[in-house]
Amino acid sequence: MLDQSATLREAGRDADAIALGPGILHGYFRSEHGRALDRAKARTFTEKLYCRMLDVHEKGCHTYSRLSDKLAVHDFVAQRIGERYLTPVLWSGDDAREIPWERMPAEAVFKCNEGSGKGSALRAPHDAGEAQALAARWQSGSYYWFRREYHYWDVPRRLLIEEVLDDGHPDGPLDYIFFCFDGVPRLVQVGSRSHTIHRFFTPSWEPVRLTYRERYEAPPLERPAAFGEMLDLAARLSKGFDFVRVDLYGCRGGVRFGELTFTPRAGKLAFDPPEWDERLGDWWRYGGLPHG
Repeated sequence: MLDQSATLREAGRDADAIALGPGILHGYFRSEHGRALDRAKARTFTEKLYCRMLDVHEKGCHTYSRLSDKLAVHDFVAQRIGERYLTPVLWSGDDAREIPWERMPAEAVFKCNEGSGKGSALRAPHDAGEAQALAARWQSGSYYWFRREYHYWDVPRRLLIEEVLDDGHPDGPLDYIFFCFDGVPRLVQVGSRSHTIHRFFTPSWEPVRLTYRERYEAPPLERPAAFGEMLDLAARLSKGFDFVRVDLYGCRGGVRFGELTFTPRAGKLAFDPPEWDERLGDWWRYGGLPHG
């Protein structure tokens, strides 16, 4: 009974804190843009991102929660484009103490299925204690608390181990990030594993002078051989969404799915030059949240 009471008290504290979420989101926007958010007149990309986050906070969105779950999204991807584009999962579960280390390869990737920044490379000899400590940290709290993206609140915090992806790049695999509107990839961002490379291209692979970071590297990048396939996959995965970011990898074994992101950087995007905020906003015909 004592444990149940403590759980109920904790749930009550969470509910009280979550109720503050919309006000905090409005505060984030004011701090970043120097003005209040007028939801009725949202025009730029970041304004619409904040409108989406507020709508999700007020109404919930099972679709965004399910597709932001790095395990649950696999069914959606398999149905849309096929299982061959998924990175093989070597193990998944709720408790890192249950990882069958004797069956793990010398190198793999250990992740939590929820949120961002919850991943680590595994290399033999594997340290079970270190993995358990990482898992405990990842599972200790919802990613919601980082920037109040409410769709993460309903994602159960589970663990998975995946095969290593290799594209031959020393800071790879490079991440090909497609900004898709109504099923059409409009802008491509390329990033690296360390998040130092930061370049933008049109769907025709024409360089775009654009950034939202203060420090980054912009080396010459060749159009990947499978880029046409990536564009097609991004279009198929984004069909039916007024906006979604589709992340893909071009690896030696073929194209691999990365993730779907519905609120990139939780709205904290200072585009330079700033007119890109308006251009992406023009592409986004925000229609509210999906049903289901």
